[in-house]
Amino acid sequence: MSSSADTSSFTTLVGGFGLVAITLLVIAQIVLFVVALLSIVRSENYASGGKALWALACFAFPLLGPILWFVAGKNSKM
Repeated sequence: MSSSADTSSFTTLVGGFGLVAITLLVIAQIVLFVVALLSIVRSENYASGGKALWALACFAFPLLGPILWFVAGKNSKM
């Protein structure tokens, strides 16, 4: 019975850590998304059509869109 109690406490510890990790990842994703949208709106490199396309890309691909914006789109011109 002792090993069952050890396994249960380990599962609880890992489950709690997993929940914290997922929560932090979700918060980071939301922050990245919001910062990318603000950056798109404030960008002087794009006209309104280009901004709309980048915003649409961010909404269509919530993880990939903001990453692509900061890697490729922020400093290019359209």
